[in-house]
Amino acid sequence: MVTNLPAEAKAKWLKVMDAKTPEEKIKAIQDFLSSVPKHKGTENLVYWARRRLAELREESERQRKKKSGSFSFFVEKEGAGQIIVLGREELKNPLVRKITNVKQDPKDFPIPAMTYYEDVGIQLVNPPPVILDSKLIVSKIIGLIRNADGLLFVVEDKNEFLKFKEFLESNNIILGKPKGKVIIEKLRSGKEGIRIILLGKLVNTDENEIRKYLQDFGLKSAIVKIIGEVSLDDVEKSIFETITYKPAVVVSLNPFDYPGIPVITKIDNLPKYLFDSLDIIRVYTKEPGEEPSKDPLILKRGSTVLDVAKKLHSSLYENFKYARIWGKSAKFPGQKVGEDHVLEDKDIVEIHTK
Repeated sequence: MVTNLPAEAKAKWLKVMDAKTPEEKIKAIQDFLSSVPKHKGTENLVYWARRRLAELREESERQRKKKSGSFSFFVEKEGAGQIIVLGREELKNPLVRKITNVKQDPKDFPIPAMTYYEDVGIQLVNPPPVILDSKLIVSKIIGLIRNADGLLFVVEDKNEFLKFKEFLESNNIILGKPKGKVIIEKLRSGKEGIRIILLGKLVNTDENEIRKYLQDFGLKSAIVKIIGEVSLDDVEKSIFETITYKPAVVVSLNPFDYPGIPVITKIDNLPKYLFDSLDIIRVYTKEPGEEPSKDPLILKRGSTVLDVAKKLHSSLYENFKYARIWGKSAKFPGQKVGEDHVLEDKDIVEIHTK
């Protein structure tokens, strides 16, 4: 059920979305909470907002320590995606050592390492043991997980995996992928309106209702990507980010099945499973008459030609005219396409400007 918020609260949440730093977000969420009516219909939202405040305060403290030169529990992202490794030390540490070039085991702080799938590096972060009765350790681990792009579990059997799953769900972190996903990208110009790119299907709603709902928040110009099956509730969740979904891969000594999550017993193809779980694609760019670049751009699946232009340079995005495409998404080599063309893994993109 979509939360019925007053116009004042909706307007204040837009300021939360605009906030950049943890300090700005803390102030904006506090202001938002002051305008939210307290009743049963808003209980979950208020609970989430207060928990988000606690996470932002921790993030602010991490950044302060980083500036002062103190060692931080936080790990900067590198490569195509960051994956947190969870499991007992005697299981996860040998696996990380085997598939990366890092031989150090974590003690008090997380240890980052890199593994590779073809031409793509994927960052693994091996944290200290999760001590469930330590609020401090749990808070730090949850912060790492929320910031990461995915999870790798190294367990003995299904029961051990389910204990981790239950722990994460108690912190509003759901394993796997939702049936649908909504990506809202605010635009600087207010002239373009709300443009919806439908890459899935709408359930019990339509594009006009979604536009009206977003406009009620004061959102005037945005690109909204609909991936999979999406309802108006899903649009609201994407705005408030009340639940975090994390893709996962499980390495288990004893085989078992779990819906929506790959469970493997051999690690030969583990980097490919990790790459697939991140739901990303590689795109290679080229200049007219030149060979494609060797280093791929890493984008989320469902990304468009315009996303490539934006990632390369603001001038390419602002002066985009058309693109030529080679690869899986092209009907024929060198197909001329517009800005909303959805790309596939290993596509080659040549952008032309006005």
